Amino acid sequence: MRWRWLESIQKVRDIMVHKVITAEPKTRLTQLAKLMWKNRVGSVIIVKGKSPVGILTESDFIRLVAKGADMKNGLAEDFMNRNVTTCDPSITVIDALMIMRTERIRHLPVVKNKRLIGVISIRDLIAATQFSSFYVI
Repeated sequence: MRWRWLESIQKVRDIMVHKVITAEPKTRLTQLAKLMWKNRVGSVIIVKGKSPVGILTESDFIRLVAKGADMKNGLAEDFMNRNVTTCDPSITVIDALMIMRTERIRHLPVVKNKRLIGVISIRDLIAATQFSSFYVI
Protein backbone atom coordinates (compact mmCIF):
# COMPACT_ATOMS: atom_id res chain seq x y z
CA MET A 1 0.00 0.00 0.00
CA ARG A 2 1.24 3.43 -0.91
CA TRP A 3 0.57 5.11 2.48
CA ARG A 4 1.89 2.32 4.69
CA TRP A 5 4.46 4.68 6.23
CA LEU A 6 1.57 6.39 8.03
CA GLU A 7 1.15 3.29 10.19
CA SER A 8 4.65 3.78 11.56
CA ILE A 9 3.94 7.25 12.97
CA GLN A 10 4.06 7.04 16.74
CA LYS A 11 0.95 7.38 18.82
CA VAL A 12 0.64 9.47 21.96
CA ARG A 13 0.31 6.27 24.03
CA ASP A 14 3.83 5.30 22.86
CA ILE A 15 5.52 8.40 24.24
CA MET A 16 3.32 9.73 27.04
CA VAL A 17 4.59 9.95 30.59
CA HIS A 18 2.56 7.60 32.75
CA LYS A 19 3.67 8.99 36.12
CA VAL A 20 1.68 12.22 36.07
CA ILE A 21 2.23 14.75 38.82
CA THR A 22 -1.22 15.63 40.13
CA ALA A 23 -2.76 17.57 42.99
CA GLU A 24 -6.17 18.27 44.45
CA PRO A 25 -7.93 21.62 43.91
CA LYS A 26 -7.37 22.64 47.56
CA THR A 27 -3.57 22.30 47.28
CA ARG A 28 -1.68 25.49 48.10
CA LEU A 29 0.34 27.16 45.35
CA THR A 30 3.58 26.80 47.32
CA GLN A 31 3.00 23.05 47.54
CA LEU A 32 2.42 22.90 43.78
CA ALA A 33 5.64 24.77 43.12
CA LYS A 34 7.53 22.37 45.38
CA LEU A 35 5.97 19.38 43.57
CA MET A 36 7.07 20.75 40.23
CA TRP A 37 10.58 21.47 41.48
CA LYS A 38 11.01 18.09 43.19
CA ASN A 39 9.74 16.13 40.17
CA ARG A 40 11.42 18.38 37.57
CA VAL A 41 8.20 18.93 35.62
CA GLY A 42 6.67 21.99 34.01
CA SER A 43 3.07 21.37 35.01
CA VAL A 44 0.79 19.88 37.61
CA ILE A 45 -2.56 18.47 36.58
CA ILE A 46 -5.31 19.30 39.06
CA VAL A 47 -7.67 16.35 39.49
CA LYS A 48 -10.89 15.40 41.20
CA GLY A 49 -10.76 11.66 41.56
CA LYS A 50 -9.11 10.47 38.35
CA SER A 51 -10.42 13.28 36.11
CA PRO A 52 -8.48 16.42 35.21
CA VAL A 53 -10.26 19.62 36.22
CA GLY A 54 -7.40 22.08 35.82
CA ILE A 55 -3.73 22.62 35.13
CA LEU A 56 -1.03 24.94 36.45
CA THR A 57 2.22 25.40 34.55
CA GLU A 58 5.54 27.17 34.95
CA SER A 59 4.19 29.98 32.80
CA ASP A 60 1.18 30.32 35.10
CA PHE A 61 3.47 30.67 38.11
CA ILE A 62 5.46 33.44 36.42
CA ARG A 63 2.21 35.27 35.66
CA LEU A 64 0.95 34.76 39.24
CA VAL A 65 4.14 36.10 40.80
CA ALA A 66 4.15 39.08 38.43
CA LYS A 67 0.56 39.88 39.43
CA GLY A 68 1.36 39.59 43.14
CA ALA A 69 -0.75 36.53 43.87
CA ASP A 70 -0.69 35.24 47.44
CA MET A 71 1.56 32.25 46.83
CA LYS A 72 1.52 31.12 50.46
CA ASN A 73 -2.25 30.97 50.91
CA GLY A 74 -3.52 30.75 47.32
CA LEU A 75 -5.15 27.49 46.28
CA ALA A 76 -4.87 25.65 42.98
CA GLU A 77 -8.62 25.92 42.39
CA ASP A 78 -8.41 29.73 42.57
CA PHE A 79 -5.72 30.05 39.91
CA MET A 80 -5.76 26.92 37.75
CA ASN A 81 -6.66 26.97 34.08
CA ARG A 82 -10.04 25.24 34.02
CA ASN A 83 -10.18 24.93 30.24
CA VAL A 84 -7.95 21.88 30.08
CA THR A 85 -7.24 20.71 26.56
CA THR A 86 -6.74 16.95 26.54
CA CYS A 87 -6.15 14.24 23.97
CA ASP A 88 -6.85 10.56 23.48
CA PRO A 89 -3.89 8.16 23.67
CA SER A 90 -4.66 6.81 20.19
CA ILE A 91 -3.91 10.00 18.26
CA THR A 92 -0.58 10.45 16.49
CA VAL A 93 2.21 12.57 17.86
CA ILE A 94 1.74 14.83 14.83
CA ASP A 95 -1.92 15.37 15.76
CA ALA A 96 -0.89 16.10 19.35
CA LEU A 97 1.67 18.60 18.12
CA MET A 98 -0.98 20.31 16.01
CA ILE A 99 -3.32 20.51 19.03
CA MET A 100 -0.56 22.07 21.10
CA ARG A 101 0.30 24.52 18.36
CA THR A 102 -3.32 25.51 17.79
CA GLU A 103 -4.11 25.89 21.49
CA ARG A 104 -0.72 27.49 22.22
CA ILE A 105 0.04 25.07 25.06
CA ARG A 106 3.10 23.04 26.03
CA HIS A 107 1.51 20.34 28.20
CA LEU A 108 -1.24 18.00 27.07
CA PRO A 109 -2.96 15.64 29.51
CA VAL A 110 -3.87 12.26 28.00
CA VAL A 111 -7.35 11.09 28.92
CA LYS A 112 -9.26 7.89 28.24
CA ASN A 113 -12.86 7.43 29.41
CA LYS A 114 -12.57 10.73 31.34
CA ARG A 115 -9.63 9.34 33.35
CA LEU A 116 -6.18 10.90 33.33
CA ILE A 117 -3.73 8.23 32.14
CA GLY A 118 -0.71 10.27 31.09
CA VAL A 119 0.70 13.56 29.92
CA ILE A 120 2.93 14.71 27.09
CA SER A 121 4.93 17.88 26.79
CA ILE A 122 6.26 19.71 23.80
CA ARG A 123 9.71 18.30 24.68
CA ASP A 124 8.34 14.75 24.49
CA LEU A 125 6.91 15.49 21.06
CA ILE A 126 10.10 17.02 19.74
CA ALA A 127 12.07 14.00 20.92
CA ALA A 128 9.54 11.65 19.30
CA THR A 129 9.59 13.45 15.96
CA GLN A 130 13.31 13.14 15.25
CA PHE A 131 12.53 13.33 11.60
CA SER A 132 10.82 16.67 12.08
CA SER A 133 12.04 17.98 8.75
CA PHE A 134 10.06 15.16 7.15
CA TYR A 135 6.76 16.42 8.57
CA VAL A 136 5.06 19.47 7.19
CA ILE A 137 3.60 21.44 10.05
